[in-house]
Amino acid sequence: MPLALGECHPDAEVIEAEIRDLDVEALDLAPYQIGHGLRPHCEVERIGRLVRRDAIAWLITFAKKGGRPDIGEHVTCEPALSANGKVTVWRTVSTPCGTDLHGQPLFITSDEVAVSKGDLRDVGLFCALHWTRNADDVAEDRARYAVWHAALTYLAGRLPELRSVEVRAPLAPATPWISQPTPPAPLQSLIPANDTDLTPARHPVRRPRPRPASPVRHIDPATYTHAA
Repeated sequence: MPLALGECHPDAEVIEAEIRDLDVEALDLAPYQIGHGLRPHCEVERIGRLVRRDAIAWLITFAKKGGRPDIGEHVTCEPALSANGKVTVWRTVSTPCGTDLHGQPLFITSDEVAVSKGDLRDVGLFCALHWTRNADDVAEDRARYAVWHAALTYLAGRLPELRSVEVRAPLAPATPWISQPTPPAPLQSLIPANDTDLTPARHPVRRPRPRPASPVRHIDPATYTHAA
């Protein structure tokens, strides 16, 4: 704090002391289930130890920003590019290599670069993948979020009586990668005919309009030429 602003508030000094003396190694991260849906493809214990080192710095950073750590969503990948900057397409080729004791043919399979790309019906083509975010990256984001949440919960229990502010447990969910938000309810139809609770609307019956009568023609057989 600059000297021109005077001395710090007593509550600020208490909070600073609690954060400085925070034992991040004692925070229990087991209830947060960091490896949910990621095991056995990540090392949760090793990542947890690495994240704990910067727990206090992350806690202060997000307190200044007024936000929360990003959990990083899911694992993502993209097609691997070759030296010419294009995606290399592969095809699995089976080569006959004789028969077994029962006379059944044997094959050796190998992956080769597809010279002919084929068409949409060729389902055997594939390409290599480059993982832009693997399971360890996701676990690291989750571990950082878990340490941040566990530290706030611990500090809320250590700061019950302050003069100017009331410290409460974090409102942020503890495990957002497990508990998903409630899906939005579909909108109800506004058409009365589709609502079973309403009486079907009755429309007046339209009767056919009478056609005008044709004029009466009087024919004299003596003068009508087609009478014969």
